Amino acid sequence: MKVSVQYSTLIVRDLEESVRFYRDVLGMKEGYHVDLPGGAGITIMESEGGACVELIQNEAFDVGMYSVGTDVDDLDEAVRVLEEQGYHTTKVVPTSVGKMCFVQDPNGVRICLIEHSAEYKEKWMRK
Repeated sequence: MKVSVQYSTLIVRDLEESVRFYRDVLGMKEGYHVDLPGGAGITIMESEGGACVELIQNEAFDVGMYSVGTDVDDLDEAVRVLEEQGYHTTKVVPTSVGKMCFVQDPNGVRICLIEHSAEYKEKWMRK
């Protein structure tokens, strides 16, 4: 099972203001943006060193750190290994970028496990 950290997910109050901060103040580059139903949106901000911050504006969630996003090579295997070790995962669900679920680390930090689609990896992930 291969797991690699891709980004930290932050829930923000104002997406445009947050993008300006990460772009204009911290010097990050806008990777891509996705509009979601109900006025929500996601923007990926990329640092020069490769680390990313996923900014999400969605009133359904509290503002602050939400999760650490990962890419896993085999989500079914990851879930099996985690459950064998006594960790509970959420239900695996399809997404626009592949399929995903969440697990909490021993400190209660949410870890998003994503098996990204080949198309997404080709277009957006560093090789």
